[in-house]
Amino acid sequence: MPQLIRPMRGLSLRIKVFFLFFGAALLIVVPALVLIAQAVEQGVYTNANSALSDAADKVTGSWEDGERSLVYAAQFKAASSTVTLPWTEGRTRALARALRANNLNNEVALAADTAFTPLVGPAVDRATLEQALGAGTVVAFPRGSAPLRLAASRVRRDTTVGRGAPDADAPADTLPPVRTDTLLGVVAVGTPLSAQALAPPRSRDTRLALLVGDSLVSTTFADSLVPTVRRWLRPRTGEQPKTWQIGEDTYLPATVTLRSSGAPVRVVLMRRIGDEPGMVKAVKQSMIGIGVGALVMALVLAALVSRIVARPTQALAEASTRLARGDYAAPLPRDSGDEIGQLARAFGEMRAAIGAREQRLRSAQAEMIHREKLAAMGRLVAQLSHEINNPIYNIQNCLEALERRGNPADPNREFLTLAQEELSRMATLTRQLLDQSRPLSDAAQPVSLNALVQRVLALGHDDLVSQGIRIDQRLAPGLPQVVAHPEGLHQVLANLVNNACDAMPGGGVLTLSTRADDDAVEVVVEDTGGGIAETDLPHIFEAFYTTKPGVAGIGLGLFVSEGIIRGHRGRLSVESRVGEGSRFTIRLPRETLDEAMRHEEPGPDPGAEDGGERVRGEAVAVG
Repeated sequence: MPQLIRPMRGLSLRIKVFFLFFGAALLIVVPALVLIAQAVEQGVYTNANSALSDAADKVTGSWEDGERSLVYAAQFKAASSTVTLPWTEGRTRALARALRANNLNNEVALAADTAFTPLVGPAVDRATLEQALGAGTVVAFPRGSAPLRLAASRVRRDTTVGRGAPDADAPADTLPPVRTDTLLGVVAVGTPLSAQALAPPRSRDTRLALLVGDSLVSTTFADSLVPTVRRWLRPRTGEQPKTWQIGEDTYLPATVTLRSSGAPVRVVLMRRIGDEPGMVKAVKQSMIGIGVGALVMALVLAALVSRIVARPTQALAEASTRLARGDYAAPLPRDSGDEIGQLARAFGEMRAAIGAREQRLRSAQAEMIHREKLAAMGRLVAQLSHEINNPIYNIQNCLEALERRGNPADPNREFLTLAQEELSRMATLTRQLLDQSRPLSDAAQPVSLNALVQRVLALGHDDLVSQGIRIDQRLAPGLPQVVAHPEGLHQVLANLVNNACDAMPGGGVLTLSTRADDDAVEVVVEDTGGGIAETDLPHIFEAFYTTKPGVAGIGLGLFVSEGIIRGHRGRLSVESRVGEGSRFTIRLPRETLDEAMRHEEPGPDPGAEDGGERVRGEAVAVG
């Protein structure tokens, strides 16, 4: 079957359906027509076969009756005194007359001595006579005579050789005589093998051919037809013809094997048939016409079925192709209520869902672009705050020193005061710019880490696929929620995912998994990239430290992410080996963030710590 299907792989659905339907019609119609033709042909020849069966029974019965008659005749002659007396006296002519007496149906009698030497009648070899003595009848081939069907019996002579043993009390003439049995020879009675003798009476349409071995012995056909009959009776290789043409007539043959010792005897009965061959031929021609008509109808139905099946599937294929190009308005097949209609409805629902999802993705992409702009602004502001605030504070320190050391009565002192005020205003402006670039963080609320992971992957799915990165999600079912700032955790996960993508420029596997224990909930981000060198691992959470080449990053992403997680009383750790990839683990406590923050003392403003070098984690985007 696979060898039949493989060449059809490159064909269209319509052609496949056409060939499959037409092939099924061939497999159904052709065998059915062949079986019908055979049944009709068999029915046409039923009468002839029945007549042949009756004739075969009659021939078998006639053969068995002849066997019993020959056996009885041989036994009768062997026991007749008219045969034993001249045989004993050696009168051969009288023996011949006795053997010829009372013969029926062209019977032939013969006699042979104990050495099977012929005495009277046809000469038959010893082996044949011995075989005839042990069986019912045997076919004999006498020298110079036609084949005979022969039955034989032994001839014995009963003679008196004296009386019994003498007895003192009994007279000698009353003693029983003592007899002896003397074997004289063999008597056989046979009839010539003749097809006419076996022919059933009143069977004008049945002819016989009698064969001994493979030799034709006798037939009821005219002598002129005997050569034709002999050719039909000749052994053939392969299947024998159903009918034989002999002369101007057609015959239906049947073979009967007759019981006989020695060479096998067969009778071939041939029943002459008249209009039956013409009827069979007409029936076959009708079957051929019906078959051709059925195949034409099968072709039409196959074309119709292939059209019915292929048109909606072609419409679905066209709609799929246009959907791949972003066209959601391709027409679908009409709802037919069958499986194809169900497929069309399912495709329409899927297309609508894809459209809605794409719209959501576009909205999310727009939001992501907006956030990236804010992140870029945050990076710029962080750099500016670092570069500007330090000189500002240094100048302020210098001006304060000049003010302490200067003359209070100096008329230029007011310029010093103006400079201090302007520097303070400049520091205030930088802090305001930092606050404007920092997105507002939502209040702490219950967050599902599984949902957050799926949201981050959904937003970055297209980029991941375009880079040849395969996503492996191993999210623990029933993961407990944590109380946290969702935007902050989203920023951390997005940063880790982006870093993992940057570590796999040629594609790879990005694995995100979640798990929980009695104390904390963990999110693991693992990549198959190039890994991090051991010399860089202690510094990756430091500000402005980056392993990316060129200006790909400013070194604040992991610094900010670690600060956000630490602000949730969690821990961000890393495991990495060069050439084997990296694994970042976010561990958050299961206690609520509100309770944790309630026990903490207010600390200094992260934005003012270290002269404004370190900013709050939510304010700086990934880098």
